Amino acid sequence: MKVKVNLTKAARCSDNKIQIALWVVLGVFIVAVIIFAVFYPNRFNKINNPENSESFNNYNALMENMSSDDNSEDDDPKKVFSSKIPTLVLFYAPWCGHCKTVYPKFNELKAKYKNNPKYNVAMINCDDHKEFASNSGIKGYPTIQLYSDPSQNKFNEYNGERTTSALENFMMNN
Repeated sequence: MKVKVNLTKAARCSDNKIQIALWVVLGVFIVAVIIFAVFYPNRFNKINNPENSESFNNYNALMENMSSDDNSEDDDPKKVFSSKIPTLVLFYAPWCGHCKTVYPKFNELKAKYKNNPKYNVAMINCDDHKEFASNSGIKGYPTIQLYSDPSQNKFNEYNGERTTSALENFMMNN
């Protein structure tokens, strides 16, 4: 007894099942989008809301402050590490988000101790001094270190709060 099987009908049957499965998935996706739009209507309005545009303005101001920094004398590692004065050093990269938040606080501290004979504050751009950063073992940004004697390369790493007063307290008490 021979049984004939028509494979074209079987192929059409599995194709129909695949099509049905795809339509079900598409339908579930559309229902999910509708539910999301109904229950969370303001989810994406933050982007277009003019009240929240100030965060972008602050970001642009931060970028301008970092790029138009005229304190390039402190950015030279040779100059910083030939000193014998205790120095708090910020190793940063201009593209780093965390560096952008700590940069203004560190700049404020640097201005405060600009002509201080007891303490020095310096910022080193690791993008400009990649070889120095690599040789110094800087693996992440921002890295904040207090060198009691920069010429001896002995330091305490700072891992505390990123405020001007906390940085200043660390510098004074170590």
